[in-house]
Amino acid sequence: MEYPKDYINQIICGDCLEVMKGIPDKSVDLVVTDPPYGIDFKRGYKNNSETIIGDTGFEVMVFLDDILMEFKRILKTNSAIYWFTRFDVYPYLFIKFRRYFKVKNQIIWYKKTEATGLGDLRGNYANNYESILFAVKDKHILKEKRCGSVWSIKSCKNEFHFTQKPLEVIYKIINYSSNKEDIVLDPFLGSGTTAVACKELWRRYIGIEISPEYCEIARRRLNAIPELLFK
Repeated sequence: MEYPKDYINQIICGDCLEVMKGIPDKSVDLVVTDPPYGIDFKRGYKNNSETIIGDTGFEVMVFLDDILMEFKRILKTNSAIYWFTRFDVYPYLFIKFRRYFKVKNQIIWYKKTEATGLGDLRGNYANNYESILFAVKDKHILKEKRCGSVWSIKSCKNEFHFTQKPLEVIYKIINYSSNKEDIVLDPFLGSGTTAVACKELWRRYIGIEISPEYCEIARRRLNAIPELLFK
């Protein structure tokens, strides 16, 4: 299967839906992505001027169906999606995802840090975990047996991005759900953590990010990895 030469192992700056149209059918092995959680879904997609305000007051993507249809088209049989989200957005995502995929689980990433956050912390519990929606196309087999759905991994400093994920979380996902040389897509790449993890673990990647600033950060992070780690 032929890819455009500027897709594989590249950071592509642009609208994720437009870019994904150039990805061949049934050619991606794994999707790992960390989109905006619903507070401001206008980030990352340039044509989404319309939003829906839910009961809790957060904005949700009206173009989510378009993204999921593209995932359905480009993912191989027996592949997987890991989508980072938040407890109050997860129910909406669950309903949407199950139209296209089998939603298998909600993974809880416990950050192993003192609870922090904004808001009335005397009237609510501060967040020290995040949710990851795990969905599959057809039948996906994990690479390890008895994989638990609660992951205790220390959060990282937001050195490159305000919602940066630790590499250890992405390593776990990639190792559980892909093989060396597989193609991993992240359509909301941010500062490039998924691409960095892929390069270090001998996976091929397609990274899409609408912000030129974050694209440049991601490229710098990738260039800092010795090429001998990746062919």
